[in-house]
Amino acid sequence: MPPLHNPPLAGPPTRRPSVQDRLVELIMALDLDAGDALPAEQELMRALGVSRNSVREALKSLQALGIVDIRHGYGTYVGAPGLRSLAPGLLFHTRLAVKREDHRALRDIVEVRALLEGGLIRRAAVQLTDDHLDRLDRELDALAADGAEGRAGHDRRFHELLYEPLENAVVLQLIALFWDVYRQLEHEIGKPETDHEQVVRLHRRVVEALRDRDPGRAAEAIESHFADILARIDRLGGGRERDAD
Repeated sequence: MPPLHNPPLAGPPTRRPSVQDRLVELIMALDLDAGDALPAEQELMRALGVSRNSVREALKSLQALGIVDIRHGYGTYVGAPGLRSLAPGLLFHTRLAVKREDHRALRDIVEVRALLEGGLIRRAAVQLTDDHLDRLDRELDALAADGAEGRAGHDRRFHELLYEPLENAVVLQLIALFWDVYRQLEHEIGKPETDHEQVVRLHRRVVEALRDRDPGRAAEAIESHFADILARIDRLGGGRERDAD
């Protein structure tokens, strides 16, 4: 590990750097990776020239952001890459909107997923192997067999399988983030009325297009899938439609 010192901040100075900012730069200067242990508190205090309380408050703030992982009794480590720290804020503000009977926020989450997956599915049509497609078929068979009660788990796994071969970790984290927030809200406000057989059919259309290696038809199929979800949200909101742009 390189010797500890107070590193310069990256970029032009626009404000006085906080202890949190300086601690991030110190982690970068030490060339630590996810899972690596940070120096002990005393060393951080000396390197940054601040008090123990200042170091602890900065570490707590960085933990909330997912940058560090404080393991009581063991030490502090660089956090694993992830976007989970975005979930509480997104969930909170969407819950506020839904509480005021504004289902636009819930609809927005689904639209972002639809835009994201609509582009990715074109790559999937080219890159998914027959083995990947077989796994998607097995997941859909389980979805059909387990009915509406088991839908959530199979639906999540289906969408993960669609994009895992693309090897884009940020994409998978974003899809999981939006999926989790939507499902938590669904538990609070109640599930919109669904036709389980229709849900299975829409998913199968996606796989059929992928097997035919047809990016355009795959994009149309995934668009139809999300259009069905958006229609359910509109029914849940009393039939109110979004304002025209």
